[in-house]
Amino acid sequence: MNTRPRPFMTRAAFAAVALVLAACQAAAPTAAPTAAPKVDPTKPAAAATAAPMVDPTKPAAAAAGGAVTIGLLTDRSASLAIYGPMLENGFAIGLDYATKGTMKVAGKDIKIVIKDAGDKPETGITLAREAIEKDGAKLLAGVASSAVALAVSGVAKDNKIVYNACPAASPDLTGKSFNEYTFRASRTSVQDALTMGGALVQMGKKFVQIAPDNAFGRGSAAGFWATVKALGGNFVVGDDDKGVGTVFAPLETTDFTPYINQLLDSKAEVLIVTWAGAGFVPMFQQMQQLGVFKNMVVATGMGDNATLKAGYGTATGAVGVSVYHYSLFNNAENDYLTKQHKEKFKTPPDLFAECGFNTAVMLVKALEATGGDPDAAKMIKALEGMKFNGPKGEYTVRPEDHVLLQPMPLVKLNNTTDADFKFVELVKLLKPEETAPPCAVPAELNRCKK
Repeated sequence: MNTRPRPFMTRAAFAAVALVLAACQAAAPTAAPTAAPKVDPTKPAAAATAAPMVDPTKPAAAAAGGAVTIGLLTDRSASLAIYGPMLENGFAIGLDYATKGTMKVAGKDIKIVIKDAGDKPETGITLAREAIEKDGAKLLAGVASSAVALAVSGVAKDNKIVYNACPAASPDLTGKSFNEYTFRASRTSVQDALTMGGALVQMGKKFVQIAPDNAFGRGSAAGFWATVKALGGNFVVGDDDKGVGTVFAPLETTDFTPYINQLLDSKAEVLIVTWAGAGFVPMFQQMQQLGVFKNMVVATGMGDNATLKAGYGTATGAVGVSVYHYSLFNNAENDYLTKQHKEKFKTPPDLFAECGFNTAVMLVKALEATGGDPDAAKMIKALEGMKFNGPKGEYTVRPEDHVLLQPMPLVKLNNTTDADFKFVELVKLLKPEETAPPCAVPAELNRCKK
């Protein structure tokens, strides 16, 4: 089937992602973070290398009431390093917003310790423990990599402290690997899939996917597989819940030729691309060179501004999911995030600044409810069912599985050249209930509503 190239987007995180993703995977600093990975397709990402506003080396000197220490896990140096500063800057501005510039909650100073966990789960475990045992962290937040986030979630459970995951997008965090100490401050890849699924099955019935061979990629692929199958689509490669219709490639891949040939050989009508990190641009360039766009509709995630600028020049007119774009929302929180980000970092906020902002707001709001006590039982009670306003509007923490219900934008890519990164326009803003994923907590925990 010959179709005009119409790439669609659903990332990740994540992200994230950019999976960040946590598509994902995402991240925050003390000194200026290291630059984005060498395969930096994006030089316009000034925001990605700016030092964050909060200097964790200079916390407000622990006041008489003591300080609440938050361990923020990031990626400054590995495959998702471009996303770390987005999270960090959003988190810093969110703390400033939520505390009205005081960096205090319930009379206690807020202290931030930053750990570069990168994309290795074992490093995440070591640094999360270090933040708790050496630095006195009573709360954890971050990280970009879904694999690292799953590992950190286990550390939080072992130490009985609350962990706000952002922007890692693997559904397992609040699904089959659920524990009561882990909450989301961003979306899951299933929410991405639900946003895009209906549009994709109108483009064709024969599907194939490509995704990174990691927790984020497998989680996202499984989400799309289930959504597309439920809507009547079929996958021409590995069409079961193990293969999830997907060609998996290592995250560090730079030569995608053998994987792209598998996609072409599949004779699919629609290709769903889930990717995070520096390989995104070379993959798309190679798909163009090998004729993928001439043979199938390409569906993927509207990524960060730098990636859009560097790699989406031929995709103008495409429609897809955007986790967040600053130009789409008109509310007090988004206005504050945008204004402060431009003032501090000389660029508008990017893809995962929103979930960093959310993380800060959620933790401060919960600490206000507990009188500044980070005790897990009290924090869990404050967070479950929490409603708050953030850059995309109103969010709700679903009590049974800690998924963050939120508005999800479907957008059209208009250009990749605007000086202020105003690349997209809103096609439709889906309501939180329209993209609410099914509760996937194991049945033996008896948390999902009947």
